[in-house]
Amino acid sequence: MKLKMNVTKLLLITFIVLALGIITFVLFKYPEAGVADQGDFDRVMSVSGLQLPSKYFMDPSFERFYKYPVTDYKIAPFTLTRILIIFISTSMSYFISMISFICKAFGSDIFKTQYLAITYGIIYTLSIYLIIKYLNIKNKLTLFLLVTLSLFVLFDGNYLVWFNSLYGEPMMITTLALYIASWIYYIYHRYVLKSEEKIFSNIMLIFIASFLFLGSKMQVISALPVILIMIIKLLYENRNILKPLTKGLCYLLLCILIIYPLQIQLRHKEMSKDTQYNSVFYGILKDSENPRQDLIDLGLNPDMASEAGKHSYLITSAYTKYIPHTLITEEDFYNKISSGKLIKFYITHPLRLIKGMEYTADNAFFTGTKLGKYPKSYSSTPINSFNRFTLWSFLRNNILPKNLAFISLIYICAIVSSLFIYIKRKHLEDVKHKIQLFWSILFIGILQFPMPFIGNGQADTTKQLFLFNFTFDIILIIMITYISHFIFNNKKIYKNRS
Repeated sequence: MKLKMNVTKLLLITFIVLALGIITFVLFKYPEAGVADQGDFDRVMSVSGLQLPSKYFMDPSFERFYKYPVTDYKIAPFTLTRILIIFISTSMSYFISMISFICKAFGSDIFKTQYLAITYGIIYTLSIYLIIKYLNIKNKLTLFLLVTLSLFVLFDGNYLVWFNSLYGEPMMITTLALYIASWIYYIYHRYVLKSEEKIFSNIMLIFIASFLFLGSKMQVISALPVILIMIIKLLYENRNILKPLTKGLCYLLLCILIIYPLQIQLRHKEMSKDTQYNSVFYGILKDSENPRQDLIDLGLNPDMASEAGKHSYLITSAYTKYIPHTLITEEDFYNKISSGKLIKFYITHPLRLIKGMEYTADNAFFTGTKLGKYPKSYSSTPINSFNRFTLWSFLRNNILPKNLAFISLIYICAIVSSLFIYIKRKHLEDVKHKIQLFWSILFIGILQFPMPFIGNGQADTTKQLFLFNFTFDIILIIMITYISHFIFNNKKIYKNRS
């Protein structure tokens, strides 16, 4: 027993050391890698109090977008208005503001994305460590496999390189890992130790992780129903344990959890207009055999068929008549299109939906980017390739079948096998709740899959599948680990019998 405990501790310590070593190698080995801005950073900078330093404006050779990562930003003075804006903005601004405050306290007015990368790295590593530890795996071979797969897959360089940037992608996967860790931690204390002493603090951790995850990026709004179901169930199961005051606080936090991501969506209507334009003209109408009829089916003016195949980021002269964000487009398109109409179109045109999902599947499993990775000071020629600890993403992108049938098969196998285990072992509360958590991860991923095409057409599909790819990797790790655990246990039983 003591030997098993020592092996467990050794594996957990090894995980932390190797995880931090991989992060250091990927992000901080010279030349330090990051991801260039493609125009997304302004939204984060404006709410987080970051500005481009004057040195860039005085440099005629400075190129901000696409080619080279920009890591240094000037910290704007803290004002009451700015602080209030932070509370209703992307949760990423919380981390940035905290780091900015520390920088100011030490007399610096420069924010470096490397500081944010360190923050992500610590939270990400700690979250996965907690998941591995509190899954309470007894079989040391299974634990070894889980540690190995977690390092190989979840610490792939094409996940980590995004940490050194102002994109929302690293915030999504870091806070999802924290969300999963908070649930595993709760399940362990509630149903393994059967302790009710720290129920409220455990629930608060789940609320915090949920809040950060839902506010990480606008596309995470699809996860809101899944998270709400989980938390409502959580509160119901603990209704007789929580005191009236703490119960009331939980209900208040639940309301805030609903309002917070919804108000972020409402505050970014202009950005929503871009995705609306893309969803129709660069999605439904692109490659359509009859774009005029499609527009009629959507309840829109068929005259707009002239813009078929165009996205919202072209130069003005590229459009025939309906230029994004103009008065005529506002009246004839933005005021008449809605998410409901898009969903209705695909329900009434199922073959078009399947075709769109096939396109999405063809763009899945790629977590890299063609944006620049290294600073101009290292190479005047932009470098968009990246190969630091990227074996898993290479294998996934080049070996796994990129088609709807394969993805569907994996999800069907995951659902059927987990349902079988759930029915067979539902008397074990910890197993039952772990499977429910697995289902929540699975459905968060499923809801992410159709979103890029339905909500944004063929614009930036691979980047918008980032969270789907992450959940898919988690599902693969869980399935491989469980199958191996089943084999290990059967071998042990057979050996004992013989």
